[in-house]
Amino acid sequence: MTPLRGPHHFTGITRDVLTNVDFWCRVMGLRFVKNTLNFETTFRYHTYFGDEEGNPGTVVTFLEFKEAPPGVPGRGDIHRLVLRVASYDSLEYWMDRLIAEEMHSEMLRLDPTQPQSLVFWDPEGHEVELMVSDTPDPPQIADADDIPLEHRIRGLEGARSYTTLEEQLPFAAHFGFERDGTRLALKGNDRHGRWYFSPPPDRPSGDGRVGVWHHIAFDAGDQAETQKARDFANQGTTPWTRIFDHYFFDSCYTMSPGGRMEICTTGPGFQLDEKLEDLGDRLCLSPRVEPLRARLERENVMIVNPRPRSKAAKKRKSAKAAPSSNGAPAEPAKVG
Repeated sequence: MTPLRGPHHFTGITRDVLTNVDFWCRVMGLRFVKNTLNFETTFRYHTYFGDEEGNPGTVVTFLEFKEAPPGVPGRGDIHRLVLRVASYDSLEYWMDRLIAEEMHSEMLRLDPTQPQSLVFWDPEGHEVELMVSDTPDPPQIADADDIPLEHRIRGLEGARSYTTLEEQLPFAAHFGFERDGTRLALKGNDRHGRWYFSPPPDRPSGDGRVGVWHHIAFDAGDQAETQKARDFANQGTTPWTRIFDHYFFDSCYTMSPGGRMEICTTGPGFQLDEKLEDLGDRLCLSPRVEPLRARLERENVMIVNPRPRSKAAKKRKSAKAAPSSNGAPAEPAKVG
């Protein structure tokens, strides 16, 4: 039995936090569930998006590193976030929505042995795949009135890496992943997770660059269960870090043949310091960093939630209405 409950979140890197929030919340229709800081620093944003409650298995997050150069994934990197949609009609809907945002996308539908998908890049070059998934997991959806319910994002499917299944299998089998055709599949205690693979390109890893996914995280339960899972993981093929307190959940990390992986606690979650209706409406700081609030709010650009839920936040947003910061998206970086 795997010690993991299933996917928890997926993380990339942003240099432009306003464009990041505008795209993932407004365009993709995910809920902006937490506006906070990167817990390894005391001055960089960390943005979180997910379903209506920010449940594990739905969350996409970004670490702010303004100085990080743009790049492209290489050998051993996670090169694509895979999200679930309900149907082929949903892929058509998303292609049209992305066209309206002046964004390129590509339909993958001609190989009957592979899932039907739509691939595109976010404004900072992160590759994303919307997949018609065969998972039996119930959909986990955010409210977004301008996106039909049947076409909204339904949760995390998994990762796609520039490595081979054979290279990843010894690492992943330790956690209960099993070979399932051309992918590895995890039946967690709560939900399914998949790991997909693409032929590795002839270029080195782009780890740490904008446009390269930073890690995928899997949920192990409460603190005691996560410590047990970490100790079990450390007996596998790669060493793991100690467990770190990240306020909303605790985490430990390793590097796999197919990219960085995290094991984390289920919670306490994003309602630790905000009510459900207020998620994403203000800068939330851990008690450790709270003494820096005045300076942070003075020196940092302030984020406005594009899809607030509370009446007070909606009123503030309406009073400050301005054109979207999300212009024509960046093209994926080219490799010479």
